[in-house]
This record gives sequence, C-alpha cells and structure tokens, in this order.
Amino acid sequence: MLEQLCRRLDHVGPVGAGASVKLAINLPLLVYYQALGEAYALCRNIGYDPVALMDIFADSSGGPNILKMRGAAIGKVLGGEEPGPATFDVDSIRKDLRTMIEEAKSRGFDLPVVASALAVYDEASSAGLGSKDSSALAAYWPTRTGA
Repeated sequence: MLEQLCRRLDHVGPVGAGASVKLAINLPLLVYYQALGEAYALCRNIGYDPVALMDIFADSSGGPNILKMRGAAIGKVLGGEEPGPATFDVDSIRKDLRTMIEEAKSRGFDLPVVASALAVYDEASSAGLGSKDSSALAAYWPTRTGA
C-alpha cells in the first residue's frame, strides 16, 4: 500500500529513524518560508506582481523545489489572497520545529536557525495564523507591524 501512496520508500534505520529523517527534511523548508518572507519584504516596495516575483525566485539559484510546486499559490497569498485549505498549517509546523529543537538538545547540540524561525511562527500563530496554510507565513513577515 505504501508503494501506491508514496513516490519513494527508503528504510533509513531502526524505529524512530524515519521520524528523524522527516524532521530533517522539513527543517530547511520550514526555515525557508521565513526566509522567503524576509526576501519578499526587501522588494515588496517595487510593486511587482507577487506571483510573477515568485516565478522569478523559483527559476533562480535561491528557489527550492517548493517554489516550483507552490510558488504561484504563495505569490497569491503575498498579493493578499487567502491561502486556501491548509495542507500543513502554522501550528503543526510549530510542533515540528519544537520537536526538532528537543531532538537536537537530546543529542547535545542546538539549532539556532530553527529557534529563530520558531519565534516567528509563534508570533504568526498569536496573530491568528495558526490554522492557516504554511504559505501564509511568507506573507506574514513583510506585513506585520514593524516590518
């Protein structure tokens, strides 16, 4: 059944190893959403269409695969549209980020970039975005008070 549901199946180790790999895969993506919001904040003043801007980002060296798949949707959110139904909401992301920090701490190191991203996701959740799709975070940062 998993072979029908998943694009790829890999056995990565003993029980718990899969969860560690899942967190590791999500880490750059979740931090990227915050970085994308900051990047957009740097150029939102130019008035360029956010969907077109995400297309430029997606086609650049700074564009990860997620922009190829979701760039247009993120651009719409940046342009003020609602993100639509959540596929991975801000509060679920916060849970994953906290788990990443706890996992690292249990192994004797810290994750300062993750901790900084978590602070922003916490702020966004407090501002009412907790149940919103993760794409809403990229739009949150450049429009928040003080940005």
